[in-house]
Amino acid sequence: MPPTARADLPAAGIPPASLEGWYVLHQTLSVDWPALKSMDPREARETLASFAALADEWETGAEPGWSGVYRAAAGSVDFLIVHFRDSLDRLIEAGHEFQLSPWSDYALVRDECVSVVELGLYALTRDLAGRIDPGDRDAWERALREALQAEGRKGFVRRRLEPRQPGDMPYICYYPMDKRRNPGQNWYMLPLEERADLMAAHGTVGRRFAGRIVQVISGSMGLDDWEWAVTLWAADPLEFKAIISEMRYDAASAEYAEFGPFLVGKRILGVEIGDLLPAAASR
Repeated sequence: MPPTARADLPAAGIPPASLEGWYVLHQTLSVDWPALKSMDPREARETLASFAALADEWETGAEPGWSGVYRAAAGSVDFLIVHFRDSLDRLIEAGHEFQLSPWSDYALVRDECVSVVELGLYALTRDLAGRIDPGDRDAWERALREALQAEGRKGFVRRRLEPRQPGDMPYICYYPMDKRRNPGQNWYMLPLEERADLMAAHGTVGRRFAGRIVQVISGSMGLDDWEWAVTLWAADPLEFKAIISEMRYDAASAEYAEFGPFLVGKRILGVEIGDLLPAAASR
C-alpha cells in the first residue's frame, strides 16, 4: 500500500522531482521569397541547395541527437526546425549552423525557444514526501537522488528522455506554455498533493492517444521566457485538434494553463527542399 502524503506539507515550496534528457531548440523561419525569385535562377537553386544540404547533414550527422525540418502551414512562417542534442554546447552549435550558412541571407529567424526534455515525477515526489520530511534537507536530497537514479536506469525512461523522430508521423505541432499565477488561481501555491492529482488526471487523458500521438514535454524554466515547450507528432494532423480539445477540458489545463502560439507543419527532407524553387517562382 503506498504511503499517505503528509497532511502538514506547505502549500508551495516542493517542486516535483524531474529527470532531464536532451536539450531542445525550436526555431521558426520566414523566407524572403521575393529576393529568391529576383535572383539568377542558378544562384537561387544553389541557395536552396545549401539549405537542403544542411538539412541532410542534420538528418545523418547529428548523433547523439538529431534535427528535423518541417514546412509550416502558417503563412507568416515557412519552416520550423527542431534540434535535439545531448548537451547545451552542441545545441548552441546546431542553432548557429543555420546562421552561418548561405541560406541565412534569405531566411529570418522569427522565434526561438530553448528547453530540455523533462520527465516530471509528481507521484514519486508525493510518495517521498509522505515518508520523509522535506525540511530535513540532507535526508530529503539523499532520498530524492536515490529515487531519481533508480528511475533513470529504466530503459523506457531513457527512451522518453532521448526521443527519436517518429518515422511514420510526419506532422508536427509545437507550442510553448506556462502555468498560471493569477490571484486565487496560482499553480505554484497549490499543495503538492493537489498538483500531483491534477497531473495524474492530465496524464490519463494523454495516454488515451498512445499510438496516435508522440508527445515530448521539455522544460524551459531558466532557459527561455516560457516555462515549457510541447512538441507533438502524428500521422494524421486532426489528432492534434482531438488531443488539445480534450485536454482543454481537463482541470490542469482549463484552470491553470496559459498557451503560446501554436504552429503545425509537415516534415520535409533535403531533396524536397531543393524542389521548392519552382513553387517559389510561382508565388
